[in-house]
Amino acid sequence: TSLGGMPGPYIKWFQQTLGSEGLYKTLYAFEDKSATAVCTLAFCPAPHADPVLFTGITRGTIVAPVEGRGFGWDSIFVPDGETEPFSCMDTEKKNSLSHRGKAVRQWAEWLGQNQMELWERQEGRPAVGHKNLTFKPGFSEE
Repeated sequence: TSLGGMPGPYIKWFQQTLGSEGLYKTLYAFEDKSATAVCTLAFCPAPHADPVLFTGITRGTIVAPVEGRGFGWDSIFVPDGETEPFSCMDTEKKNSLSHRGKAVRQWAEWLGQNQMELWERQEGRPAVGHKNLTFKPGFSEE
């Protein structure tokens, strides 16, 4: 991305301090206005178990703020392949493209694939050898 990974996990504080207009203006001198939104969701399937990670990634471009709905930097982030920022999209479309939506869909798929194992754990039965549970990170750019 144009700022070498910044603001990264500090986006909340950048947004609170600079606002969307200020975030956009930080890229004024850069020709490259590309950005990557990343969401990592961690789920522990059992007490003391290693977390299972689900990571959604959405690549896009930073543009001048466009009023609409949403929050944070929704008004300046246009996902690749789209012509409007998140702030102009209805909730269903935004969720289908967003990094958070991708991570949550991975988690939901994993829960569906491992529902019997999780049910056995909840019922207090030992889940022998974690059966089919895999504790490896997942990534999605759909």
